[in-house]
Amino acid sequence: MINLAFLISAHTDEAHLKRLVDALPESADFYIHIDQKSDIDKFKKLLGDNGRVKFLTNRENVEWGSWLEVKYQMSLIRAALSSARHYDYLITISGMDYPVWSNQRIMDYFGKMKADGREIIDGIKLDEDDKAYYLYSHFRFLACRHWRKGSIKSRFRSLLRKYFAILPIKKPFCFYGDSKMYHLYKGAAWWAISTELAKLVLSSYDNDRKLVKYFQTSFCPAETFVQTVAFNSEFADKCLLKKGAYTNLNDLTPFTYIDYNPVVKVLTGEDYSRVKDSGKMFCRKTRTDVSDEFMNMIDSSRE
Repeated sequence: MINLAFLISAHTDEAHLKRLVDALPESADFYIHIDQKSDIDKFKKLLGDNGRVKFLTNRENVEWGSWLEVKYQMSLIRAALSSARHYDYLITISGMDYPVWSNQRIMDYFGKMKADGREIIDGIKLDEDDKAYYLYSHFRFLACRHWRKGSIKSRFRSLLRKYFAILPIKKPFCFYGDSKMYHLYKGAAWWAISTELAKLVLSSYDNDRKLVKYFQTSFCPAETFVQTVAFNSEFADKCLLKKGAYTNLNDLTPFTYIDYNPVVKVLTGEDYSRVKDSGKMFCRKTRTDVSDEFMNMIDSSRE
């Protein structure tokens, strides 16, 4: 038997979150972070807070692209690792995802990955000479501050970023932590890692002050922190290294279909064939009412 823990981040659509949890294997556990801005009671009322479904009490008021996203990732990992149950994989998904595969196929897949000793996390090594990665060389100060868009403070933050962007001082793509050198890797926020790798990631977060300091002023660290730790460790050869030039986020997301051009598309019935043909385990994003027809089609054909 494979033991799975799904680490879910959500901020809206409690009805969909319940549908998502109900659609996944009954043997799995669910650790859920609800954005501090949202009413958690609405989610608890529908899903309960029991042995399978565990809501984090330590919640972040999330700002997209900031260090706060890493903080809730680490809180989810910590909660799962604190369980008396040993998990073969900790799997990050969004509260707006939906499974495309049947539960048996999901369990079989993770069983095979465990047998092969695989970590299901993609990463591409960033090259500071590649202009496609220029945002990752910029310092992003004050990213965690909850300032209303268009306010004086928000405009000041934007000006500060632009000012540092034109300076010759850049964030290096190769840097030292407290005890080792790291090269920067990028992936997606959706991955599945073993308990052993999760322990290393959490230990690095808790104990490597220089590593944490580097990512606190980085662009979208939720897509680089875990990858950088993993690909600079003894787990690197078990991960999914991407070579060549960066193409799109969907290609760096190992088991989730995403239509991201220029923003993530809400999936409807017209997307059914493309999602099924992708071969991905999950799809994103789906929403109550808007995606009901699509999800009903998926439910009738999960295999």
